[in-house]
Amino acid sequence: MEDVKLTPKETLSIFEEVESQLEKLLQKRRGEIERDLNEKIRLEREEAEKKIRQEQEVADRKIGQIEDEFSKGRGILNDYKSVITEYENERLHLQNEIREHFNKAMHFQTEIERMAGLTLEELRLVSELNQKLENLHQNTEERAVLMRKDLEDRFGIVTQAPETPEVEEIKVDLNQELLRLKKIKELLEAEGLKFDEDKVKVQPEAVPAEEKIEEPAPLNVPEINELIESSLSPEAPAAPAAAEERKGVAVEDNFKLLFEKLEKYRRTSSEGNNGEISYFQNDTRFVLDGEGLITGMSETLDETKKLFLKLAQADSPKEVFFIKQDIINHQEMLRKFILRVVKLCDREGFLLPRYTQDILNVQILKDILERLSIENWSNEADFTSFSVYAESLKDEYYAKITPPVFYLKSVIEELGIS
Repeated sequence: MEDVKLTPKETLSIFEEVESQLEKLLQKRRGEIERDLNEKIRLEREEAEKKIRQEQEVADRKIGQIEDEFSKGRGILNDYKSVITEYENERLHLQNEIREHFNKAMHFQTEIERMAGLTLEELRLVSELNQKLENLHQNTEERAVLMRKDLEDRFGIVTQAPETPEVEEIKVDLNQELLRLKKIKELLEAEGLKFDEDKVKVQPEAVPAEEKIEEPAPLNVPEINELIESSLSPEAPAAPAAAEERKGVAVEDNFKLLFEKLEKYRRTSSEGNNGEISYFQNDTRFVLDGEGLITGMSETLDETKKLFLKLAQADSPKEVFFIKQDIINHQEMLRKFILRVVKLCDREGFLLPRYTQDILNVQILKDILERLSIENWSNEADFTSFSVYAESLKDEYYAKITPPVFYLKSVIEELGIS
């Protein structure tokens, strides 16, 4: 074969063609590699997405299970809150009922003691009148015998005594009535005024210490005991010694008559919303109604106790704020009420009943006024301390004026009422 000689130009052309073919081959291989890579990436991406979807489904199921558990937990928590709320409402309701019945019991006990005193007073009068009736019967019989004897001696006339009702027919059996009163007292002491611990029982955790109701004291009427025993004693005189000491009390000086007599002189004074002051006036004499003062103070304390019960149930700070404001307002109203009473005594010549001066006087009112000015009832400890003091004062006052006959008589005398 004959060698063909190529010119440089032809040689260059051949190189360019070879280079062009190599470039095409390179592009082709590169395209194949890229396609393979893209396909691999696509497959791996699909696999990854599938795996992610599977994992997402698993996660969603777990989240759903957790949410179900939390939902059940919230339901249990709501049920628990409902039980606690129901318990608290029922507890407060029962406490209010206990307190209400306790206060009624205390009121009834006071009334029983008062009525027992009035009963004894009437029985004393019955005893005195029985004695007078016996004396009248004896004196009349003696005079009748003398007169019949005188007629027979002077004129020979024999007369027969007219029939008269026997003393026993109209005589009240005092011993029998005293025995009945003693039996009533014994029944009250045994059953009526004592709490049955098995029937009325409050768990310590259910009632806070400051709200616990103290068991009422048993009926305590030593005067009744003494008078009953002395009246039933075989050696006892027809009229008890206590009746001799009060000989000056007339039959008409009983509770009803004295009360109605004094009520005609009752007056009232009010100033804004600071309570009504009751007093008795006869011309220029003014005697304050001590029992009205004690009652007014007691009513304010009772209303404040109700506010503390509401405070224990308050849910929001706003509600707590307004209830405490009401408590402070009650304290301020009572302070102004006592201040007005003190001013009436110091500046206008009003008097507190002298019969109860050892229990309730101007200095005691000033001490109460000082406490109301210094202490803060929004602090429950301050209120509780004052409430205990006021309850003690109230008990002493009512013990002093029971039975009320002598208290009413003293006020009437102090006013100069004839």
